[in-house]
Amino acid sequence: MKTMLTIVAGLLISASAAAQRPADKPQACWVETSAATMDGAMGGAGLRDTKIWHSTISGVLVRDAKGDVLIDTGFGPNAEAQMNELPAPARAFGSQVVSGAKDRKSIVDALASVDEQPSQVTRILITHAHYDHLGGATQLAAPIYVSPAEVTWMAVQTTHPTITPPSLIAAVKPRLKVVSYDSGPYLGFKKSKDIYGDGTIVVVPLPGHTPGSQGLFVKLGRRSVFLIGDAADTLEAAERGLPKSPAIRSNTDSEPELADTTTKQIADFHRAHPDIAIVPAHDRVAYTNVFGNPSTCVADFH
Repeated sequence: MKTMLTIVAGLLISASAAAQRPADKPQACWVETSAATMDGAMGGAGLRDTKIWHSTISGVLVRDAKGDVLIDTGFGPNAEAQMNELPAPARAFGSQVVSGAKDRKSIVDALASVDEQPSQVTRILITHAHYDHLGGATQLAAPIYVSPAEVTWMAVQTTHPTITPPSLIAAVKPRLKVVSYDSGPYLGFKKSKDIYGDGTIVVVPLPGHTPGSQGLFVKLGRRSVFLIGDAADTLEAAERGLPKSPAIRSNTDSEPELADTTTKQIADFHRAHPDIAIVPAHDRVAYTNVFGNPSTCVADFH
């Protein structure tokens, strides 16, 4: 009897995993590593409707027959200690960010919640090389793709850090790959990179937050979503083209004026393409609009 129950349980687990991983079409999963709430005013300068900023540190896993891609990875296991590598103002701000992340889990555990093994991730695409997006890559083995400008900026951070710990860059450097924007214009953006060559994942430059920040379009079914990294912190700020709140802008944007221009470009894009959902990396409501709940996988964006 015990053996029979074990077999049945194994079949149920296999069936669940099969349901999570359809073989016939791509799929996207919300992998959340922590969440927090804060005053809405922190989510952008001039917000009207966002009274509470429901923040998240999350990634998106795209499953595809051509290889599974993870977009952003959350904190690494040494995030607290790494803050000591930064100059005093950045250290204080970063320590607040790390300590404020509630119910934190590793990217490995977040992937496990959608039945993904680390070895199944074939590429990591990073929107930008801040510790809350790049850190978890140290727990994985896949190559890490960043923009050309980001590689140059990361090299400077190794000797003159302002926001990214040098030890983190050293840990991932052997696996860094450059995204070549060689796929031509895309939806009004002058340059792009079609990762699979079929429109499922398309990367575009979004400079300003860091010199090489980038956004990613993910298309499932007939609809796309636009993952904009930290080009804006909240959905309202992105849709209205608002700059970041003064505290976050001064502590995180490497080129604030360029960052403001990029955010306005995203607002213009939203007005031109209202059917494409925008997902700022730290807006939990935006993720919920697309996925419903964390650890949820979808094969069509409705």
